Amino acid sequence: MKLKAVKLKTLLLSVVAGAAIATAALAWGSAGHRFIGEEAIRALPDYTPAFLRSPEAIADIGEYANEPDRWRDSGFVHDSERNAAHFIDLDDEGKTLAGQTLYELPKTRADYEISLNAKEQKIWKSGYLPYALVDGYQQVVKDFAYWRVLNLLETRETDKAKKAWYRADRIRRESLIKRDIGVLAHYVGDTTQPLHMSIHYNGWGEEFANPNGYTLEKIHVPLENAFVDANISAADVRGAMAPYGPCTDGPEKCFAKRMLKSHALVVPLYELEKAGGFKPGDPRGRDFMKQQLGQGASDLRDVILDAWRDSKTMQVGWPKATYDDFVGNKVADPYLTLHGGAG
Repeated sequence: MKLKAVKLKTLLLSVVAGAAIATAALAWGSAGHRFIGEEAIRALPDYTPAFLRSPEAIADIGEYANEPDRWRDSGFVHDSERNAAHFIDLDDEGKTLAGQTLYELPKTRADYEISLNAKEQKIWKSGYLPYALVDGYQQVVKDFAYWRVLNLLETRETDKAKKAWYRADRIRRESLIKRDIGVLAHYVGDTTQPLHMSIHYNGWGEEFANPNGYTLEKIHVPLENAFVDANISAADVRGAMAPYGPCTDGPEKCFAKRMLKSHALVVPLYELEKAGGFKPGDPRGRDFMKQQLGQGASDLRDVILDAWRDSKTMQVGWPKATYDDFVGNKVADPYLTLHGGAG
């Protein structure tokens, strides 16, 4: 029994250590994540819901974009479940610790964890950002789908009680949409911080071959926090945004493509650090970070627009129905479908 207790204690300590490693990586810091959330919303076109483009929504989503970092240190179970959502450690060939490419990932996080365990790796060390991204995206699609239908039915309904419920539920959904987009904004932002895509996430690492002499210093937090705070403005991020590029291959592939684009910048980042590009007054480091934050805002805007598009065919309620089903009066009792039983 005593030996089993020692083994259990060792296991728990290793998990805690892994959670601590994940906790040390805060992605873009509060300023960077706020920039990404706010500028993405400012860039939304007029065909998106007006509530989402309001000054209040811009401010709310900018703050909610920091929410996953604010969750940290809530407790052992909470942290061990969520902290690894912020990153995916890829080797120099762009493969996970289980040996897959991002395009070869299992469909579910549970199956991914099984593949890691088969290689004697742990998910808290590997990270599972791709799954956090798809999960967040699907949630926003569902949110938008309910909003579309509630907004439609509110304008059609003649029964005062039912109309009041549609309106109240639409307003509740708008609050959820802002919060859920903010959380998704955080993870989308994480993808454009190259150090969140790499085994070399905080200095090159003494355990890896380093023929080019890249720094072993803990550069992660100083670059994404103090450097961004001192050198980047909202206008910089806005000016670095790219035109809308819709996702047509499904969210899994599109997120994988974005993450690999960022992973390709790990070595250039270390080269730039070695060359002094992040020292005060050097424009190269500023341009690098400006570009990545602008990419994050562009990606988030694109993800929101894709979610709005996909929400039109997402089913809601029970029996399940799409927005077009409600528009075409194919739903026998819209109120019962959305509200449910008596009340």
